[in-house]
Amino acid sequence: MTRTLTQPLAADAARHSRHFQLIVDVHLLLLDQGEVLLGRRANTGYGDGAYEPPSGRLAERETLVEAAVRVSDAQVGIFLDPGRVALAHVMHDVSGAGRMAFFLTADGWEGETGGPTKSYSDFGWFPLTELPANMIDRARVAVRNFAAGARFSTYPAFGM
Repeated sequence: MTRTLTQPLAADAARHSRHFQLIVDVHLLLLDQGEVLLGRRANTGYGDGAYEPPSGRLAERETLVEAAVRVSDAQVGIFLDPGRVALAHVMHDVSGAGRMAFFLTADGWEGETGGPTKSYSDFGWFPLTELPANMIDRARVAVRNFAAGARFSTYPAFGM
């Protein structure tokens, strides 16, 4: 009888043995007096010309805070103190193959935000209540949800 019970379980496990690979994005929500820093994407092949918070993919064996510090330096040209980085919002994007986006804030930074980088042609400060029309949609949804006090969202929004 044990053999009969375990065979269906083993067959089911074999069908589901492929592990799901999730893409993890790290976005910086750099805030100053009610405004958020957004970069205009360039040279990326996706959404070029549209705005989003500075971002990058989480690297293998990298923590979220390490990724935020790396992204701030490489994409924005500023230094973040790891001890001043905090989680602001999490978005589960199920619109494609699956992504998890972590939006992190920082209580201050060193350096000036500004010039073009490898992935952004320019940066601008925008009121949280007046985001630009040409913005990556999932980033817009996350920033709006963050501004409204939500700490987690799903994109596209289900049951909203």
